[in-house]
Amino acid sequence: MKIGIDLGGTTISIGLVNDRYEIIEKAEGLTCCEEGPEAVIVRMGKMVRELLQKAGNPPISYIGLGCPGVLDREMGTVIYSNNIKWQQVPVCQKLREQLQVPVYVENDANCAAMGEYLAGAGRGSRQMIMVTFGTGIGGGIIFDGKLYLGRHGNSNIIGHIQIEKGGRECTCKRKGCWECYASTRALLLSAKQAGVFAGVDDGEINGHLFFEALKEKKEAALCVFEEYTDYVAEGIADLINIFDPERIVIGGGVSAQGELLLAPVREKVKQKIYFKEMETADIVCSVLANDAAVIGAANLLSQ
Repeated sequence: MKIGIDLGGTTISIGLVNDRYEIIEKAEGLTCCEEGPEAVIVRMGKMVRELLQKAGNPPISYIGLGCPGVLDREMGTVIYSNNIKWQQVPVCQKLREQLQVPVYVENDANCAAMGEYLAGAGRGSRQMIMVTFGTGIGGGIIFDGKLYLGRHGNSNIIGHIQIEKGGRECTCKRKGCWECYASTRALLLSAKQAGVFAGVDDGEINGHLFFEALKEKKEAALCVFEEYTDYVAEGIADLINIFDPERIVIGGGVSAQGELLLAPVREKVKQKIYFKEMETADIVCSVLANDAAVIGAANLLSQ
């Protein structure tokens, strides 16, 4: 048995995971980042102890932690994470002191990719890229069953592929990044500007409202979606051209739309990739949803 933790900006999700990649017990709680890293780490430790007690205190071999940000994996330190406002936090050491078991840390998007690869939509593939569409765009790259991390461990920053030179300014200060056009935030901004949400307060705008308007075939929503799927396909085509993967797994809230999203994206990708006459990557949606990062974190040592 292993413990997987998905540490997010809003929620902490913890699972007790068996060797068949199944979550036996699960717990969730608020992150409360404003209380500072020490309080968050103490809360994680308490949640783990309570979860193990509920499960009958089975022995666990290690804890895997999925965390946003830039990491020093060897030292078990979060160097910097904007999402949770951490800097130079030795999270693995502090959790290990509480729980007396080894603790390993990996980027949360990489954990989600590993979870889908082992137990979800990526199962059976050898080369897989997961792309998560949310406030930004993140993901994970897996080759021959191993996470591809790059020299500094930051190879999953795929939302910052430039798809429009001199385009919209990104949070990274570059212009024209993919996530400025294909993230969920970008979709909702485009929909708002097009009048899809006329009469709706900003605080009530969400993806569900947009896709309801789309299913009702409102003209503004149809136009926005046509442009959005083109941008989604643009970035996916670049990933296929560069990596030639066996499978692309789409995660994030938009993945719940299934074929409504996949069908136009697949068709557009076929027109954009370089090797048009060859079989290309399967493009599928995540099946594990929020459990992917927990399962992946619990299996960091199995890759």
